[in-house]
Amino acid sequence: MLAQEDSYWCQRAKVHWYRDDDHNTKFLHASATVRRKVNCITSLEDDFGNKTIDNQGMCLIAKCYFTELFQKNQSVAEPVVNVIRSSISSEDNVSFMQPFTKDEFRVAIFSMHSDKCPGPDGYSPGFYQHFWDLCSDNILTECCSWLDIGQFPATLNMTNVALIPKGNTQITMKDWRPIPLCNVLYKLISKVLANRLKRVLPHCIFDSQSTFVPD
Repeated sequence: MLAQEDSYWCQRAKVHWYRDDDHNTKFLHASATVRRKVNCITSLEDDFGNKTIDNQGMCLIAKCYFTELFQKNQSVAEPVVNVIRSSISSEDNVSFMQPFTKDEFRVAIFSMHSDKCPGPDGYSPGFYQHFWDLCSDNILTECCSWLDIGQFPATLNMTNVALIPKGNTQITMKDWRPIPLCNVLYKLISKVLANRLKRVLPHCIFDSQSTFVPD
């Protein structure tokens, strides 16, 4: 019970550098309290400078902000795509098309931090890491079938959106940075695909964009 309580407060405090053998302390409780206060939205201003502290009003401001921000714009991609030099060779393409292996999924899941925030299904990476020997075959079968047909179950792509404060003061929605909390299996598939893509990124990205290339 004490070990479970230690783990609970470590997750609440989100102090990932804390050692596993450190125990439930005032520091963890204080960290969790500070995070809760900082991440709490008490008021928002709309585009006209009108301030609201009503929860329903703040929800409406947030909804309008994201609706406007993620508005679909009509554009023509061909003039841009046609001038991009082809950099993926036929050999690269063959390697991309190889069947996925269990080891690829194992490397991807164990590269995630075990206590990262879970998505709507409530499972963290630590769950899959702990029970990998039991669930790895099912994960490989299901993920490969979804990748083959190019379609995910509707629930797999469900995402919680959290708002992270930017700067010292938060007045409008522009002062909050949205981050998606995806289901771990969705992130696992994305990571497996990204790991394959990493092999050719040095050929596709200019030196000025080298932050996307390891080392």
